[in-house]
Amino acid sequence: MSLSIGRQLYLSTGLFINRLTVLAIRRNMASSVITVQSAPETNKMTVEFNYSHKGANSKQFRMERLKEEEIGQTLSRLKNSIASKFLKRKRKKNEAEQEEEEVQLKFRVNGVEVDTESKMCVSDVLKHGSEVCINEQKYQVSVNPPTAVKIDLPKSIMSGFPVFPKVQLLFANSSDCQYRWNRVHKNHHNISLSEQKEATKLLSNELMYAPTNDDIDSKLEFTCVPKCGDRSGVPVSVISKVEVEAGPGICPFETRHMFTADPTDSSSFRVMTYNILADVFADSEFTRTELYPYCAPYALSIDYRKQLLMKEILGYNADIICLQEVDEKVFMKFLLPALELNGFSGVYKMKSGKVKEGEALFYRTSKFKMISEHNIDLTDTLEEDGCRDIKEKVVKYQDVYEFYKKRKNILQVCVLESLADPQKKLCVANTHLFFHRDYSYIRVLQGVVSMRHLEMVMNSYKEKGDSISLVFCGDFNASPESALHGFLTKSQIIPGEYKLRVKDTGEEVTSFDFTHGFNLSSACGYPEYTNYVGAFQGHLDYVFVDQTLEVVSVVPAPDHELVTQHRALPSVVFPSDHIAQICVMKWK
Repeated sequence: MSLSIGRQLYLSTGLFINRLTVLAIRRNMASSVITVQSAPETNKMTVEFNYSHKGANSKQFRMERLKEEEIGQTLSRLKNSIASKFLKRKRKKNEAEQEEEEVQLKFRVNGVEVDTESKMCVSDVLKHGSEVCINEQKYQVSVNPPTAVKIDLPKSIMSGFPVFPKVQLLFANSSDCQYRWNRVHKNHHNISLSEQKEATKLLSNELMYAPTNDDIDSKLEFTCVPKCGDRSGVPVSVISKVEVEAGPGICPFETRHMFTADPTDSSSFRVMTYNILADVFADSEFTRTELYPYCAPYALSIDYRKQLLMKEILGYNADIICLQEVDEKVFMKFLLPALELNGFSGVYKMKSGKVKEGEALFYRTSKFKMISEHNIDLTDTLEEDGCRDIKEKVVKYQDVYEFYKKRKNILQVCVLESLADPQKKLCVANTHLFFHRDYSYIRVLQGVVSMRHLEMVMNSYKEKGDSISLVFCGDFNASPESALHGFLTKSQIIPGEYKLRVKDTGEEVTSFDFTHGFNLSSACGYPEYTNYVGAFQGHLDYVFVDQTLEVVSVVPAPDHELVTQHRALPSVVFPSDHIAQICVMKWK
C-alpha cells in the first residue's frame, strides 16, 4: 500500500501512520453507512459513502472537508459531485440530449431537512450515530470506526517459533481487539468451499501464536476484529504467503532456558544484556559474502531471525532486558508490541547517526515501574560543564578529540523502582561503545563520560535520601584485559598502565588519569567469549553491578561445540553473532 496521500493521523496505539487508510476504509464500508474520519489533532475530516442516483449503479463518494465548513457548502459540493459522476455518463450515451439536468438533493439529518443555505458546521451535523437521508437513501453515520488498516505476516514461519503479526490500526486499541488464528489448506483459494471448511481449524485467539508440527505444510490465516472499547469494526483476515516449515531443531538457547524456567521471586530479579545484531548490519551483500559467508543467507533475514530472537528472549524469563543494535523498525513494529503482550514495557534510544539503530531497554511491569530517563549522546556530553575537566585532558591530543567528536554512540539510562519495595531503586544503563580494535582510547573516553553521567544521576537520587543501585549493561567492545575494563572495575585508570597510542600518529596518551566513585564487578563472570564470528572471538558484553547488589546465579555459556556446529555466529540456530548474558541478582 502506498503511503503518499494526505497528512498523518495519530493512532490510538500511539503510532503515526500516513493517511492512506482510504483503501481499508473503503473495503470495510457498507453502502448504508457514512464513514467519517475526524482525528482530534487535525482540522479536516473525510466523509465516505456509496450513493446511487435514480437507480443507477452506486458509486463511491469521498469528500475531504474542513471541520468548520458550513454544511451548506458541503452539500453544494456534493451536488456537483453527483452531477459529475452520474449525469456526464448520460450525456455520453445520448449525444443528442443537450439539456442539462438539475440535480435535486434532499438532505435530512435525524428527520430534519438541511439545505445549501445552512450555516451549521459539517462536523456538528455528521455526528456518530446520526441517521442521514440523501434523497431516499438512508445512512447511519459512523465517526472514526475502528479499522484494521493493514496486516502483515512474516515471510518465514516455523514450527515451534512464535509468530507476531504486524497490525496497523486506526481508531482502535490493540488490547481491545479480537484475534483468531486458523490453520488453512496451502491451496486455500484454489479449492472448493467445502474443502476449505474441512481443512480449516481454529488454533488460537491470542495475538501471538507459535505453530506446532501439526501446522507444517499448511498456511496460517490471521483475523483481526478491530475494536475500541465497545465499538467494533469490520474483521480483516490475511492468509500467510508461505506454508509453515519445520524449525531448525533444538536451538542452543533452549538448553540455556533450562536455567531460567522459573520466574524470579519478589526478592530478586533477572537481568539480560544482548546485542541482537541489527538487520541493517546483517542482511546485505557484504555480510552474506564477506562478514558471515558461513551463514545460510535465509538465516540472516530479519523475518527468520526475529522468530528465534523472540523465542530466545522470552525463554530467559528476564525482568530487565537490555538490547543493543536494535533497528528502529524492529523495536516499534516487533519487539515493543510483542514484549508488551508478555508483560513488559520498553523504551528506545536511537543513535544520532544516519543508521537507524540503537539501544532498547525493557522491564517487567509486575516488578518495576520507570521513574525517569536520563539518556545522553556520549559525544555531545563531553562538551557540557559536567565534563569540562575530562575535555581539558582530551584536547591535548587534537587527533583524539576530533575523532571522538565524530562518534555516534549513546548511553541509555533509566531509573526503575521496585514494586515490592518502593524504597529500592535501580539505575539501569545500556550502551554499545565504539567497535574498532585500534581505538581503545576512544572507548576509555566513552566509558569515562558514561561513568561521570551515571554518578550525577545516582547522586541526584542519593541527595534525596533514596537507596539506588547501579546495573550497567552493554556491548562494550572491550576485553577483560582492556583499559576500559580496568577503568570500570578498578575505579581508575593510571597514566602508563595501558599503552594507549593514537592510531594515526603513534603518540602515547599519558594524560588519562580518570577515576569514578563506583565499585563495579562483572555479574556474569568471564566466559571465554560473548562474540564469536569467523575472524574474531572475544568477551565484549557485560553486566556490571555495584557493591549494593549480590549475584545469585548466572546462566552458563552454551557449549563450544554448539557454538561452532555451523562454524561461527550467526547461524540457523543462533540469531546473533553475540551470546546473551543473563544473571539473577538481589539487593544486599
